Amino acid sequence: MDVLKLNLGAGDHPLEGYKNLDGNVGDFIHPLSVENETCDEIRSSHCLEHFSHKEVSTVLKHWVSKLKPGGLLKIAVPDFEKICKDYLEGREFNIQGYVFGGHVDHRDHHGCAFDTELLTELMLDCGLERLHHWTSEIQDCAALPVSLNIGGYKPSGTAKVCENTVAVLSAPRFGPVMHFRCASTAFGRARVPYQILGGAYWHQIMSEVMEQQIAEPSVKYVITCDYDTVFSYAEVMELYRLMEACPEADAIFPLESKRGSDHALFGILGKDGKPVSSMGMYQFDRNLMPVTHGHFGLTLLRADSLRSFERPWMNSTPSPEGRWGHGKKDADIDFWHKWVASGRTLYLAPRIVVGHMQEMVTWPDHNLRPIYQHTQDYDANGIPQAARR
Repeated sequence: MDVLKLNLGAGDHPLEGYKNLDGNVGDFIHPLSVENETCDEIRSSHCLEHFSHKEVSTVLKHWVSKLKPGGLLKIAVPDFEKICKDYLEGREFNIQGYVFGGHVDHRDHHGCAFDTELLTELMLDCGLERLHHWTSEIQDCAALPVSLNIGGYKPSGTAKVCENTVAVLSAPRFGPVMHFRCASTAFGRARVPYQILGGAYWHQIMSEVMEQQIAEPSVKYVITCDYDTVFSYAEVMELYRLMEACPEADAIFPLESKRGSDHALFGILGKDGKPVSSMGMYQFDRNLMPVTHGHFGLTLLRADSLRSFERPWMNSTPSPEGRWGHGKKDADIDFWHKWVASGRTLYLAPRIVVGHMQEMVTWPDHNLRPIYQHTQDYDANGIPQAARR
């Protein structure tokens, strides 16, 4: 079978074994003239930034459509984050050219700036997996110190099961049945064994059941669960897809609401070390968001990251006054603080949502219609005023 590899933006640096294309000699790199699913590799060196920021997603998806299943897309663009750091540190370099283009002709203008997070998001949106950094084999623009080079593979097919993955639960002595219905259906379809241990001390049981699972060398991922989380097969598989696509991710968890609160269960510390209290909703329109603490309800952890994680993994700590109210640190938060402090990565997957069960009381109103009341509200305020008496 013939091998077809495209080198987009070849310029003065053609690659042997590639079909070298460059706009300066009249070649079109978008749209490409080849048939869909015919390319083994597409290499784009400092071309993508010449498209408008409004169309780079369309361009990438077009290039991916030309790849065979299992084909490789390699993208190199100026690293805007590194350019900014070099500028702020006072280094002398061609900042105008790197940011805005050389302006030697009508094509040599930049329409988009990229950092690792944005380029990764765009490649994930194209369905690419096994994302990785790559090094240029020639002295072209992709070899520049300011070049950001990320590659990814087009899936050979859609994953139907989670390979080398186990799920664990630290269960209370009694709990709702709903979670176990969700788990048996989702994990059964995904072929994920579910190990459950019960006991009074959640963090001790969770640590022990994870230890038992990662003792098996073939285990690649561990999914932690809470007994009050509601989810389906689709959420399990999307978490698995993201983890497979991003080798730098040590843990990924879905978006979940906090019980009895208007907040979601995640946290971000600012540069000043204080919690970030507000964020724009646009920041949630992404596959992965780096955060500093999360939850354990359907959270996917890389087993090797757990194996090398210093023990003990988690402990509860009282407040400075020695009390267990305001100022205490719970074991789950302690785990995430240690996880991030050790250099391990933690990501929220904002596009994946799971449910969080909580108790609720239903009352009849004067017309016998239901009034729904959270138990926290009942404890604070008693029977609703509108309830039939």
